[in-house]
Amino acid sequence: MTDLKTLLLDIDTIIFDMDGTIVNTEPLHAKAAVIVLKSLGIDIDLESCLDQFYGMTDTSVLQMMVPSLNETEIELAIAEKNVHLIKLFNNLATEEKEQFITPGLFEFLKFLKQENKQLAVISASEDIIVIETLKCFEIYSYMDLLMGRHQTILTKPHPEPYIEGMKRLNTDPTKTLIFEDSPTGLQAAVASGAHVIRITGFAHSDKVLHKHERKNFIF
Repeated sequence: MTDLKTLLLDIDTIIFDMDGTIVNTEPLHAKAAVIVLKSLGIDIDLESCLDQFYGMTDTSVLQMMVPSLNETEIELAIAEKNVHLIKLFNNLATEEKEQFITPGLFEFLKFLKQENKQLAVISASEDIIVIETLKCFEIYSYMDLLMGRHQTILTKPHPEPYIEGMKRLNTDPTKTLIFEDSPTGLQAAVASGAHVIRITGFAHSDKVLHKHERKNFIF
């Protein structure tokens, strides 16, 4: 077990994935996606099969569920899904929001800011969803950099988002720690060369969680 505080001594930048890492918003994404899929003639309970789509982008999910959609139709469906998702965010009562936030997150963020660490969120969600999610759960003000899937040509599992994020923050992999949860995100984080910690706090099957070898990650 690597001591986190000891590791942080040589770290100047902390990068967080968003969904499933700092907030467990996957059920809300699923609810919004169900509405869109129903409008396309597909009736599925996505909340009951979240593991199947764990870490996948909206584009990949739509390509799997509705292979007849062309690129333009996929983008329109994603935009519609985002509208519904933001409505779900706006309808959350204050007391409801806590259940979606990683326990101890704010204490950790405050500690990192006191230690003058750069903080970033790099997500495969669309830019507007990154912003609206972090605002909804009052995380936005802690971050020095936000990046969604349109900030780079390639997205996770390719390391480009993390490499570009480090470039924008003027740091390098040896001084960067990434928190990730999904197989695609972990693949991207490890390939970036940064230090990586896997988050397993939110429920997923052992088969999904252990898709990658433990030796790739810091615990």
